[in-house]
Amino acid sequence: MRTIVVATDGSTAAGKAIDVAAARAKQEQARLVIINVSESFCPLGVTELDVSVFDDAMKKESAAILAAALAQAQAAGANASTVHEIGAPAESIIAIAKREGASEIFVASHGRHGIARATMGSVSSRVVEWAPCTVSVVK
Repeated sequence: MRTIVVATDGSTAAGKAIDVAAARAKQEQARLVIINVSESFCPLGVTELDVSVFDDAMKKESAAILAAALAQAQAAGANASTVHEIGAPAESIIAIAKREGASEIFVASHGRHGIARATMGSVSSRVVEWAPCTVSVVK
């Protein structure tokens, strides 16, 4: 069975990528893997307790993002599952795509971070450059 990966950060642009990926997965009867990557965060001077609080909040946010994305994909008729990882977003997206045997990755042209630009965001640019399969960038 063909596997399609779509990355989400909860942004409106990522929601559009989920719509397109879910439609493709339904059309091709492919398995859709929805991923969210949380960047690791540990600034200087932060105690273990502070890091624990941050990690818990990050996991809750990721779970909410993935639950909404899963509901969106399933409503579109896609056979979907979710994966959460902590790490560098582009590198993690690529690693998950390799691990899942993806034949295509869908990413938004830009996400929640930074100012929305006419050019592709840094995460999507790196995924396009280093992915082991076709990458579709959704605007």
